Amino acid sequence: MGNCCSSTAAVTRHSELLPLPPPPPPPPQVTVGPFPTALSSSHAPEETYSPESHDMYTPPLPTPPPPPETTQSLSVSPPMETFQRSVTGPLTAQDLDQRTTAPEKTSTFQSGDYKISYAYVSQRGYYPDSLYKPNQDSFACKPMFYGKNSFFGVFDGHGTTGDLCAQYARDVVPMLLQQNLTKNLNTQEALIRAHTDANTMMHAAQFDDSMSGTTAISVLFQGNEIHVSNVGDSRAIIAQEISQDGKAPQLIAKALSIDQTPFRKDERERVKKTGARIMTVDQLEGYEPIHENWGLTLGDEIDESGDPPRIWHSHGDYPGTAFTRSIGDHVSEELGVFAEPEIVTKTLNPHDKFIVIASDGVFEFLTSQTVVNIVKTYRDPLEACRAVVEEAYNRWLQFEVRTDDITCIILQVEPHAPNAKTAKLQGRSSIINGQDVLLAMQDSIRPVRGLGVDVNKSWRSRDTIVGGYETVRMSMTNDDLATVLLSPSAEYDVKKHAVAKSDADTAKLRRMVKNNFLFSHLTEEKLNDVLSVMEKRTVAQGTVVIKQNDDGDRFYLVDSGRFDVRVLGPTEPEAAPPSSTDTLEAKYGPVVHTYVATENSHPTFGELALMYSKPRAATVIAQSAGTLWTIDRLAFRSILVRRPLRNVVQRLRNLSLLRSLTVAQLNLLAEEMKEVEFTKGAVIFNEGTQDGKFYLIVRGSVTTTRRANAAPTVVHAHESFGDFVLTDKKPSPYTATAAEDTECLCISREAFEATLGQLSLVVEKNNARRDRKSLATRKKLTAPLNGLVVLTDNVVPTLKSLTTFDQLKAGPTIFQDHNATYRLVRHNSTTMTLRSISKQTVVKSNLKQQLLAEQDMYVALGRTQAGLANLYAITKTNMDLHALFVDPFVGVLEDIVQFPLKNELEIRYYGAQLVSAVQMLHAEGILARSLDPTHLMVDTRGNLAVFGLNLSKYIGAGRTFTICGNPEYLAPEHINGQGQSLATDYWSLGILLYEMLVGETPFAKYNKDELAMFNSIVTFTPDTLEFPSTASPALKSLIQGLLQSKPASRLGAADCFKKTSDECIVPKHPFFNGVVWQDVNRAKSPLGGQASAKYEQLLAAFGSPASLDLGIPYTGDAAWMSDF
Repeated sequence: MGNCCSSTAAVTRHSELLPLPPPPPPPPQVTVGPFPTALSSSHAPEETYSPESHDMYTPPLPTPPPPPETTQSLSVSPPMETFQRSVTGPLTAQDLDQRTTAPEKTSTFQSGDYKISYAYVSQRGYYPDSLYKPNQDSFACKPMFYGKNSFFGVFDGHGTTGDLCAQYARDVVPMLLQQNLTKNLNTQEALIRAHTDANTMMHAAQFDDSMSGTTAISVLFQGNEIHVSNVGDSRAIIAQEISQDGKAPQLIAKALSIDQTPFRKDERERVKKTGARIMTVDQLEGYEPIHENWGLTLGDEIDESGDPPRIWHSHGDYPGTAFTRSIGDHVSEELGVFAEPEIVTKTLNPHDKFIVIASDGVFEFLTSQTVVNIVKTYRDPLEACRAVVEEAYNRWLQFEVRTDDITCIILQVEPHAPNAKTAKLQGRSSIINGQDVLLAMQDSIRPVRGLGVDVNKSWRSRDTIVGGYETVRMSMTNDDLATVLLSPSAEYDVKKHAVAKSDADTAKLRRMVKNNFLFSHLTEEKLNDVLSVMEKRTVAQGTVVIKQNDDGDRFYLVDSGRFDVRVLGPTEPEAAPPSSTDTLEAKYGPVVHTYVATENSHPTFGELALMYSKPRAATVIAQSAGTLWTIDRLAFRSILVRRPLRNVVQRLRNLSLLRSLTVAQLNLLAEEMKEVEFTKGAVIFNEGTQDGKFYLIVRGSVTTTRRANAAPTVVHAHESFGDFVLTDKKPSPYTATAAEDTECLCISREAFEATLGQLSLVVEKNNARRDRKSLATRKKLTAPLNGLVVLTDNVVPTLKSLTTFDQLKAGPTIFQDHNATYRLVRHNSTTMTLRSISKQTVVKSNLKQQLLAEQDMYVALGRTQAGLANLYAITKTNMDLHALFVDPFVGVLEDIVQFPLKNELEIRYYGAQLVSAVQMLHAEGILARSLDPTHLMVDTRGNLAVFGLNLSKYIGAGRTFTICGNPEYLAPEHINGQGQSLATDYWSLGILLYEMLVGETPFAKYNKDELAMFNSIVTFTPDTLEFPSTASPALKSLIQGLLQSKPASRLGAADCFKKTSDECIVPKHPFFNGVVWQDVNRAKSPLGGQASAKYEQLLAAFGSPASLDLGIPYTGDAAWMSDF
């Protein structure tokens, strides 16, 4: 969709079509600075903006304001601090200024008991293939709209005449609203009719709205009340000051509208009743199966491409609208797309600080909370508008080669009269009408693009860390929402967050962090960035810096002062909470340590907060006045995970040659491509040569010519040449020459295949995976309740008659964790393993994405794999979600086997099975992250299997930065921020083999002090390992090789990218001499007798029939699990 600006005083391309009041006489033109400015009104100062045809914008001139009214005033605020552009992307500051419309200053008016200060900024989008495309956004700012009412709205057009549609709605909707209010219609009815009648009138206008239209988001001020009308997917939010649990107040984003898109189940079902089909473009074209999991991360397929679900006719591939309500779009009306607005009415309260009305160009890549976080740093709404628009523009260019039109209106709310305070009695939400819409749809907001999805808490008898990053909440209307942070997958701008420091301060900071394990391994560039964003804080005596049990996200360096560490012991449930008169010891516990800064010593605290979210273990209070340096987790982790990935994924995805690659594969490819520049006339390669590369043009153009005197072909920016390099090994069929100064990204065939494999085989495998995934999705969507959906290609002959969950007989429980119950089940004579999770737990722990990702990986594997607990089928009942594994297991390794193992034969046997399993997963590009005694299952023959892929991730030749797994098994690259590769699994294997040999991990002695453990891991060297005197040189050599701190030097690192197991190094290590690798999962296990005895004991427990349900009632909406 587009964005735009408009002006009623200017002559628009449809102004003659409506019986509108005549425009005021044109005053002289005014231009303020780089931003064109215009004010016009027939009654009172107001702003309404739109572009001219051919993109020629002539600002209208201000008319003299009318005489002041007693109930409403208009003033202009004094200028505030000047906004400084941070220019990135293809446009210069001058280009952006020419595309931007904004007022000279912020304006103010009064509504009821509140003074409202407002400003607006609208920036025309950047389309490299259509540089002069008109801005399709229009907006209206009418502080003196009608009587005591004020009207503000944004209209976001789309389609070939989207600019005309937006301008038309901008003019007609407020006109009709005024007429309806004059007729004494109630406000809600007046708003509804204004939108629906405008829609009808647009159909009769002299421009074509059959496949074009506009969204509309507006706020009508009536004294202390606001009425928010929404048609489409633009958005209005309000920032409220909220204080929870005695903490300092925070500004929280609250929704005043909910996007009307197919992401919303109610809207989706409504249009489907008219016969509409709901699919993404990829689903329509057959690249993805038909499902309704939009916005989730399936495996690692994050929707970086911006392919939302759209509305399609049942008999054709049109109209493809990504919203369910619109003004215009005549063709879409028969598919249920209509113009009736959803209306929310709210009473303003003193805790309401500002309102943001914006087109979807703002919210495509920014969450509502992110917008609030930007706005709150500016006193002046105009400066805030400019900052929001710039951030949205920059974010677009991180994920796209173009930007949408971007329009933002910000209205600052301040109590103006003493009686405004009484409004607080009405409650914090103060929603008079429309609360049902906000509450019912709060989990259906269109996902923000470019942001990762949460990985959830896990279980086991040992601690397991799952997910180290904050993620964006899909709902911004929850009352308990305290703060929302961006995932590091969204770009963190170091320059914007840098804090000015003297050279002396920077040098001192460098000395202070020199020996800290979190900083000592950083590259010089990343260390400089970390130091640049550190903030200095001066604290007074008695200040509580951190509080025990609070969620921690900051790390502190003590520059000066003394700080007491207090730990409060566990309290009895009936104990009274501490009162304000209690002593420090009663409130926070006794002093257990004191940090004292000296000239040569600068203590630190809060290191774990930089790694992952964990409650504070102690309270730290300033014993004296002091100075601290601090950095938060978002900044630290964002700098660590930043990679030299150019934002070319979308460009690569648009190439037909690479269309079948997954987003994850395209990201890997983008990382490996190299920048190269050619001057005009430079020959890139000649016809007949064989040393060419595959090229993607970033800027410029290239001509290709053949000796056969055929006409030259011009290859433009964002297109590719040299495709033959990836498809065959024949000589170049043409000569490529730079037609102008040209910048490209390139990759050789060898580098491409080292990263992804042979293109034809990758495409073939991807297509096979997509077919399996599509088949599985169709099965899931059509399966009845209790019906089994088989996910594997290998149907077990004895299970062909097993079609429903009710045919299973429940057996004994193998074990339980925090979320799931694992039991043996039987069908006729076949015994299997069933994992059951209650739906209530799935919702409470937010596990759906994790479970779907696991399913996706099993479907991708497609066949039964030795060394892996193979998922056979899934099903759902009224209360639970179940996964059926084809093999019976007797328990997890930790429960069945006592470490240390008796002899090296047992270690060799299990080590070989684990090496085989790891290499199988690595062949598919999957990082296991589950090689510890709590994630390995023992089957009835005593063999090991990796159970479940809930912690696993597809990374191919790339890296991942999420902190995940058993703390004692974390590799140095987990902690120091270098990112985990497939080689990380070999570190875990080395730790497990050492534990099998010694009885504990090398870091078990630190299991009560994670900070000391992590420091020990990053400073570890294998020569410090202590081995039993009986350990063979071969086993010691294997473990030391696997536990090399540098991943590239680690034994097994080279195996991660071998085409066949015969090429791998680890299986050829002397310790594995004599192992018959093709039989590692079929040989007799040293623990076979023990496992068999355990299995017989479990079988005897089958007894009388038991319920398969867990017995936890599910009270939520079951429809969202229809695709499970």
